[in-house]
Amino acid sequence: MAEIAPTPDAFDIEVGTLIVGAGACGLIAALAAHEAGQEVLVIEADPVPQGSTALSAGLIPAAGTALQAEAGISDDAARFAADIQAKAKGENDPALVAALAEGSAGVIDWLGTRYGLPFSVVSDFDYPGHSRRRMHGLPSRSGAELIDRLRATVEAQGIDLLCGRRAEILYHEGRTVTGAGLRAPDGTLETVSCAKLVLACNGFGGSRDKVAAHMPAISDALWFGHEGNRGEALDWGTALEAATRHLGAYQGHGNVAHPHGILITWATITEGGIQVNREGKRFWNEAQGYSEAARVVLAQPGGAAVTIF
Repeated sequence: MAEIAPTPDAFDIEVGTLIVGAGACGLIAALAAHEAGQEVLVIEADPVPQGSTALSAGLIPAAGTALQAEAGISDDAARFAADIQAKAKGENDPALVAALAEGSAGVIDWLGTRYGLPFSVVSDFDYPGHSRRRMHGLPSRSGAELIDRLRATVEAQGIDLLCGRRAEILYHEGRTVTGAGLRAPDGTLETVSCAKLVLACNGFGGSRDKVAAHMPAISDALWFGHEGNRGEALDWGTALEAATRHLGAYQGHGNVAHPHGILITWATITEGGIQVNREGKRFWNEAQGYSEAARVVLAQPGGAAVTIF
């Protein structure tokens, strides 16, 4: 449930910056805001921070990092942006792509030098669409390690992290957000005022209705993400008449083992594996990537494929 309401007469808590969601995005935003001198509160609906970050491989693409230079990899933001646009067939906003590409190296270098996160470059696997090896990960190459280290870093910095609180209401005056209403485990509603708000609560993959409405081509796919990603940010934005773009974009993966709910690494494909359908027929060019594979696999008999390696 995501609602908006007029600013109440009084709030239970006052903070400078309120961050909704304690995944990798929210926790990194908290570190940056705290370093900038802001009073920060991070809230998380789960009992402990996990979310889709913990389900991922925890890898972050970045171009032009110090770690790449140490590994002898020549890369820069312009090349990274060009790779993104080529993979997306030029559909992305060039300004947004450039901003993300240009900021990527600084984030990795900052997390490593300032907070000691032991990133390294994935040097033995070429990710689809990348012309350089630019995926950075922690030693275990797992999202669980990434979220645990970020949480520990946030706590070590004295940043307030409140779990078991789901944001249900955004308070506003006109189109200016003034705070949020948080539902506690006992059902009570706690109100927090804020000067700045960061919505880091991921997408809407956990809402089948939203998936069907905005991306019908993938609506029958297995949802391999956190069920808490219900699209509250989209609901709040729509209610406040904010603009939306590219709601049909998604990250697919055409190599999820079912019913086990685990990923078969795409390295089996890049090292010579193939996919066949239930009739034993190879049905596409697998080198296009695992995201593209999602729709192609779903289009096969029974929406299934077998990976052979």
